[in-house]
Amino acid sequence: MKTNLTILFAFTMLLFSCREEEQSCSDGIFTPEKETEVDCGGVCPPCNYVPTSVDTYISAQINGELIGFSNFSLSKTPVWILSFENDTISVKVNFGSGDEVGGRPILNTNSLGKLNNVNYSTLIDGFVAIDEVDNVENQLTGIFTAKFISDVDVFDTLVITSTEFSKINW
Repeated sequence: MKTNLTILFAFTMLLFSCREEEQSCSDGIFTPEKETEVDCGGVCPPCNYVPTSVDTYISAQINGELIGFSNFSLSKTPVWILSFENDTISVKVNFGSGDEVGGRPILNTNSLGKLNNVNYSTLIDGFVAIDEVDNVENQLTGIFTAKFISDVDVFDTLVITSTEFSKINW
């Protein structure tokens, strides 16, 4: 019984000794030892902080791994060709022509992939849903999926899912 009380006492002391001191970042009171202005600076978020937002991006799951891409381009000649790449992957997909919002199959012509220096030039399945065509800012937004077969092994596939692209300029 004495052991149980000792363990309970030790646990209680440990619990209360590890409590963090409450921050004053949202109390509306200037705390000089913690803040440089009311509820900002010091241990609080910076004063005059303006969060940045990224409106233009491409992200995709490549064979199950979520990847963001900073190197991408879009052309409209008259078909939509979206290209994106990084150090290990390069993808080009043909969304076809037309400025209609909605879904359509990805075309095999000019659609291809390359992963770790292996070419995937046969598109066996692909679908794009275009959410927005901004002809004033020349931007395209939507989602797509695609599946390619390797040029070397028909059982080796490049599967691109959960792809989002936003405000890509052409």
